[in-house]
Amino acid sequence: MTSTINSFDVTATWVSETPELGVGGGTSQKSLSASQNPAMGVLRSAPFSDNAEKVVPQNTPQNTGSDGGYKLLLLKAVELERYSVKHPGVNAIAKNATTILDCWKLFFPDSVINEMVICTNKYLPKIRAKYQRSTIILDTDKEEIDALLGLLYLAGFLRSRHVNLKDLWCDEGFRPEYFRSTMCEQRFYILLRALRFDDNETRNYRKTTDKLAPIRSVFDGFVERCLECYSVGENCTIDEMLEGFRGRCSFRQYIPSKPNKYGIKIQALVDSKTYYTSNMEVYVGTQPDGPFKCDNSPSSIVKRLISPISKTGRNITMDNWYTSIPLAIDLLENHKLTIVGTIRKNKREIPKCFLDTKKREVNSTIFGYGKNIILLSYVPRKNKNVMLISTMHEKGLIDDSTVGKKPEVILYYNSTKSGVDVVDEKKEEYSVARVSCRWSLTVFFSLMNIAGINSQIIYYENTDKVIPRRLFLKELGKELTKNHMNRRLQIPTLSFTLRQNILKLTGYKPNEETTSDVVTNQKIDSQSQKYVLQTRCSNKTCQSYICKEHIFHICIACNNKEESELDMNNSYSE
Repeated sequence: MTSTINSFDVTATWVSETPELGVGGGTSQKSLSASQNPAMGVLRSAPFSDNAEKVVPQNTPQNTGSDGGYKLLLLKAVELERYSVKHPGVNAIAKNATTILDCWKLFFPDSVINEMVICTNKYLPKIRAKYQRSTIILDTDKEEIDALLGLLYLAGFLRSRHVNLKDLWCDEGFRPEYFRSTMCEQRFYILLRALRFDDNETRNYRKTTDKLAPIRSVFDGFVERCLECYSVGENCTIDEMLEGFRGRCSFRQYIPSKPNKYGIKIQALVDSKTYYTSNMEVYVGTQPDGPFKCDNSPSSIVKRLISPISKTGRNITMDNWYTSIPLAIDLLENHKLTIVGTIRKNKREIPKCFLDTKKREVNSTIFGYGKNIILLSYVPRKNKNVMLISTMHEKGLIDDSTVGKKPEVILYYNSTKSGVDVVDEKKEEYSVARVSCRWSLTVFFSLMNIAGINSQIIYYENTDKVIPRRLFLKELGKELTKNHMNRRLQIPTLSFTLRQNILKLTGYKPNEETTSDVVTNQKIDSQSQKYVLQTRCSNKTCQSYICKEHIFHICIACNNKEESELDMNNSYSE
């Protein structure tokens, strides 16, 4: 059953400007079958009224036939005046990124890594006294931080985010060789502990005006680059992410519907089709007085998130925490954006007849028409009421081909609502996050996960190469660690096993000049001389130095066979 309600305001009666519509008076109510299309009345103001007349279209066409009926979503082309400021897809700044590493560096360029290196090196002296081995507390550099991030991606690729570090570097044969070949376990732990994103000496001053001070510059720069590199499509989703965190944090949130339940809440704007994360905002509660203090109401958050796409004619899908009728009208009139979203039943603009479901039939729908806005109430089962509003649709259409005869507004909402949820699912599947007591590190892990998703989208757009996300992250981790592993080959005292593993994993082939230089350095260093003396030939008449890299193993039988063949050749020659 479908009913149509058109309203003017709380006291006025509805006036139809459509000639074929009839107006039912008094308390009589007419209904349409689910196979009919309710026509839209033209109203002169927005609020929905309990005193509005019930309107029944007289000559509405039947939604039958092989074409599937009214399945096209009708846009308000006249009122909306869609502006095409930027076409969806990769922007010019990211068009030349054709490798996996180049696409990732669009979001974490060398300038950001170098800034992290500077901040980390300022913090390392504070923990240096706690370790006896001073060699593992040396200052870091860009190649080593890249290797650290690469190992985090490889741990996510192996789904080892909750695996203890000792198991990743163990000697029992169960460890991945790549981790041990890149850096030692203790160095990885120290770098992860000391990793900083701001100047620790000025942090207390900046925290007086900004709760997000420990990672503000990295976070804002990351969001800015996300907006610069890619333009979202015509359908976007706004929802919250919850990064799991149970440590001490003044703005930690509890959301029981999320898998992690406790954590840092991040509001995000995501492309509903490609799942590209375009804009984000960390919820930190009430900020101190200063430049970062802002309104945290749902409507204000939505307006800040949609500011980069304002007046571009896109549609925003959101849930009932954000949706309100004044916000929908404001976005349509001032930002040229439409919305489709569920709405809570406690909104004062909703008529009482939309809330009463005791006498409603299952799969019945009621439509209410305001100025450029549709309100609908759908009963999927007994005593269950689903309410949505839409400024995108002009008519309340019912799709008879679906189970439950759902309205087109609900079908459209279901097809575009899961943008942020899919991003959360992708992040969790191969997450780089590790257990930490620092909320800033948790936020940075989230940025790394999003960078992995966004960079793969840009890589596909630029190259048309379809790579599974698992293999994409694997190649990204290998590219980030490659330079540091090749640099380890220049260490004279590197063990023979590690050297062979690095050569095998990286495919690096040292030239003769490099090898001879290493041998020469070994003879100069006193510790290396001890190492060389241990590799002399055991034959007292020979006493030659032997390089382990050029030793090959042969069994006794093969050795005897070669010696016999050599003796035979020598006898023939004589």
